[in-house]
Amino acid sequence: MKKILKGFTAVIFAAMFSATVFAGPVYNGHTYFLTSGGLGSWAAAEAEAIASGGNLVAINDAAEQAYLVSEFGGVERLWIGLTDAASEGTFGWSNGDAVTYLNWAAGEPNNLGNEDFTVMNWSGPGNWNDCPLAGCGGHRGIIEVVPEPSTLAVLGISLIGLGIARRRRA
Repeated sequence: MKKILKGFTAVIFAAMFSATVFAGPVYNGHTYFLTSGGLGSWAAAEAEAIASGGNLVAINDAAEQAYLVSEFGGVERLWIGLTDAASEGTFGWSNGDAVTYLNWAAGEPNNLGNEDFTVMNWSGPGNWNDCPLAGCGGHRGIIEVVPEPSTLAVLGISLIGLGIARRRRA
């Protein structure tokens, strides 16, 4: 029995340490944190997000939007992953999610001066605006990291096995 527990413990630790661990709030299993300060451009923020194992956030519903405002505030303008750089007027999330929710500020998006990238907290908490690549002032971005299904599967199977082993021991 001790060998089984030792084996499951090793698998759990391997699964935990094979994925990068991020400090940040977690919502629906996704981890969120801000890019480093002073990046300015959307492209730099997205590059940092990718290097961190994620993308700029894809906001998929009003509940997620409200959560982000509660965690990161409604004043600082923050890059999000929505862009129409590939095709003007056709917005998509940088992580490939389908666009199921929009929260544009009044009169936005307006493409004033070829604006292809999105910030939130434009004219109020959570409101979005399209901005040029360099931004509408320097911005940080919200990074969203989604756990890989394989890591979650290994961890889940390991925890189930650990539970079975504990029941047998009892």
